[in-house]
Amino acid sequence: MSETEIWKNREALQEQADFSSHLFQLQNRITSKDFSKYFQLTESEIIGIEKTIRLNVGTTPYYLLLADPLDDHCPIRRMIIPNEKETFLSPEESIDPLNEERLSPVPGLTHMYPDRVLLFSNHECSVYCRHCMRGRKVSFSKERMDGDALEKCFSYIRNHPEISDVVISGGDPLNLSDNKIDWILSNLEEIEHVKICRLGTRNPVTNPMRITDKLCEVILKHNSDRLSIFCNTQFNHPKECTTEAKEAIFKLLRAGVSLGNQAVLLKGINDKPETMLDLHRKLLEMRVRAYYLYDPELIPGSRGFRTSLSKGLEIIEFMRGKIAGMGIPQFVNDLPGGGGKITLSPNWYLGYHKSSRAHVFRSALTGDFHFSYEPMDSESTSLYQEISEQDFQSYLSSSSNPSKDPFLLPKKI
Repeated sequence: MSETEIWKNREALQEQADFSSHLFQLQNRITSKDFSKYFQLTESEIIGIEKTIRLNVGTTPYYLLLADPLDDHCPIRRMIIPNEKETFLSPEESIDPLNEERLSPVPGLTHMYPDRVLLFSNHECSVYCRHCMRGRKVSFSKERMDGDALEKCFSYIRNHPEISDVVISGGDPLNLSDNKIDWILSNLEEIEHVKICRLGTRNPVTNPMRITDKLCEVILKHNSDRLSIFCNTQFNHPKECTTEAKEAIFKLLRAGVSLGNQAVLLKGINDKPETMLDLHRKLLEMRVRAYYLYDPELIPGSRGFRTSLSKGLEIIEFMRGKIAGMGIPQFVNDLPGGGGKITLSPNWYLGYHKSSRAHVFRSALTGDFHFSYEPMDSESTSLYQEISEQDFQSYLSSSSNPSKDPFLLPKKI
């Protein structure tokens, strides 16, 4: 299809009378068979569409129009259209890398942490993001989360009083009807020991029209002194921070919902430190706090998205000092095999010099070395990584910071 025809098709799509309706977006999702109407597909993309081993291919018209029809390196396009790298299964990859199924006491519920559970409310998404870690759920699941299945989940939660926090995910829980969401939240609110509910949704990014006044009324009704409702969404690139997305976020904020962002580090999409900084600056303008930056999961066909572990550390180090702390995500690895999340951080703490009781730090702002005392009566010195006399003297001589001065004084005999 010619470039002119592609632009005409995209204009016609946006001019649809109901384009601003979330139901239009869901009922008119563009699937792979029609992608050639809106993109000049590369040979690699054609192969990826035909032979992907990942998950279904489809997107809302809104999110499609954020993608460049001519540039196959466009970050939004990369998250929509598979390429041939999705056709290979690497030995280290798994359909369930976090072992969630093994940790599922009843279908649709994962209980990994003692005090919280993950509830899969449904298996539908507005967009099939190519980096999705739950392709087994949103594309190939044999489970159907109907009322009976959800009742079994609620029963399990009721019978486990240690559970105080329920994460509702999917699929995307906001793809459910307002009545179904109302019913789910009502059930959780009635369980005395459940105090926190977290909605995991990408709809503010992929279908912001879904955040309607009626939906927000439902959420506000249950966001009470009995149940505190939070929302974690996933913006991965500054291009996603649109006027429509901002409006959706503000509606949720007015419903009393605290919002955090869980970005996924994706090769060739957002793995430049400047890109991640720009994204989180825009998110703060939208009043969304940084939460996590995920190291990509070892899911089938994901070799095209995975970065080196050092890339995430480089990004966090770059961001520190350039944006407020609430705009810097925690870089986390959700451990393969179901070990839970661990945080990873640049090496700003260099160690402990025992004879002088000095802790040595590297400034994220200037790169200079800083020094601090351990208390005289401390009983924790054996817990610290010790640094040698040679390294300590090297840090002192390299530092231009006045915190080194006490350690340069002659030792008292």
